[in-house]
Amino acid sequence: VIADNVGDNVGDIAGMGSDLFGSYAESTCAALFVASISSFGISHDYSAMSYPLIISSMGILVCLITTLFATDIFEIKNVSEMEPSLKR
Repeated sequence: VIADNVGDNVGDIAGMGSDLFGSYAESTCAALFVASISSFGISHDYSAMSYPLIISSMGILVCLITTLFATDIFEIKNVSEMEPSLKR
């Protein structure tokens, strides 16, 4: 019974993650398409088209920096340090 509930929860979380990624990718493609057919794209000024890509790139960069802080700079050496580090 417990293993069945755990399996259901893991499947639900994986499904939500794939749905969120799909929605994010579709909205990025839609923004790129709208920017490409707008009047900004006619003069080959790609600033409107690069905006969704810059937003995605900044998200990836912030994720990498946050991972660096979490794993190397604020390293947890024992279990008693875990709760205070989460409350910072």
